[in-house]
Amino acid sequence: MYNSIIKSSSSVSISSNESLSAGTTNTNSLPIMRNDYSLDSVCCTKRTLHTFTHMWIVENFSSYLQDPEPIICLSSSPFSPVSSASASTQWRLVCYPKGNYGAASNYMSIFLEYIKGERDIKAKAEYSLVNRKCELTEMRKDAQFSIYKCGNSRGFINYVKYDTLTLFENDTLDDDKLKIFVRIIIMDDAITEETKYQEFDDTESINFTTRGLEALVRDFTQLLLHSSSKMSDIKIIVKISPTHSTDVTESNSDSNSSTVTFNAHKLILAVRSPVFAAMFSNSTLENKTNIIEINDLRSDTIQSMLEYMYTGKVNDIKKSTVELYRCADKYQLEDLRLQAEMALMSSLSIDTSAEILLLADQHHSKDLKSRVIQFIVNGNLKAITQTDGWHKYVACIPDLVTEVIQATVLE
Repeated sequence: MYNSIIKSSSSVSISSNESLSAGTTNTNSLPIMRNDYSLDSVCCTKRTLHTFTHMWIVENFSSYLQDPEPIICLSSSPFSPVSSASASTQWRLVCYPKGNYGAASNYMSIFLEYIKGERDIKAKAEYSLVNRKCELTEMRKDAQFSIYKCGNSRGFINYVKYDTLTLFENDTLDDDKLKIFVRIIIMDDAITEETKYQEFDDTESINFTTRGLEALVRDFTQLLLHSSSKMSDIKIIVKISPTHSTDVTESNSDSNSSTVTFNAHKLILAVRSPVFAAMFSNSTLENKTNIIEINDLRSDTIQSMLEYMYTGKVNDIKKSTVELYRCADKYQLEDLRLQAEMALMSSLSIDTSAEILLLADQHHSKDLKSRVIQFIVNGNLKAITQTDGWHKYVACIPDLVTEVIQATVLE
């Protein structure tokens, strides 16, 4: 941990043949410092680097390149670090699609502006564009840290040639949306901790909290994977309908049967889900027979639900997001529902928006519903109303159609 060595008579031993002659520059004769030393005291000087990120999406970007105004300035909304000592500061991105004054011809300019804070900040930034393949391109970053005073901005006047942004083969614009990604690193002042009077060794410090949580997740994963009928006290039986014939049969189930069985533990299910807690606290059929039958969800969805309940995470939430959202809502797994909701928002498209809109309406999710309707009315209405999903999920529900029409009028 500490690379410096405090030299004292008891710290370093040098034999007589290791002495350094005056005027000698031969490095082979330099004294050898052995590792058999002890420390009476030690201190450490350190500084912390805080990193935070932001993405700014500029829609209909090509229209700014075609605007007759010679100089166009766009600004993002203010954003701040989520945590750290600089959480009270505010920043924003400033973009000149056709270049700022002094920019070379055909270049877009990009700047980071420090707009609110009570002290000067040492920071540097890294700018990228996100293409339609979700890859970071056109990366430019500051070579070193700079001092930002409130109101200052820094960046690149000649960031990228805007003529190349609209080339089809470049893939930079996604549906005419320019996505600007910035990573900002803030440098705190150096702090020297007080001297500690004890013996230290040169081992790495261990974050026992992190190790404990990792071990807990690992052990509960094994508990779920290797639960036998003797170790568990509840069975979850998922009935496979013909439409769910693609369900993955678990190792503890009969591959020729029409059901998939999972072994679980009442205590864990009850602690994680209010629905299961109520089920096991009353004289329900499930509590008496120690069997839960599920007919409205697929087995892979139940497997993902149990994975979340035992370990706090789902490895592939995009595998069946819609059904996992229904499952999380049914069993009141709030964090899982929010994760699925965010995955649904990120997967919005012409083909999926109608089904997600119906899902949000059925499960009374105002945020998800508002996001889908906004996506529909922002230039996608005609294309979406011509999809099979619209006629299957939305067109037959007058109230939903009315909400979309009203949002279109307001827009």
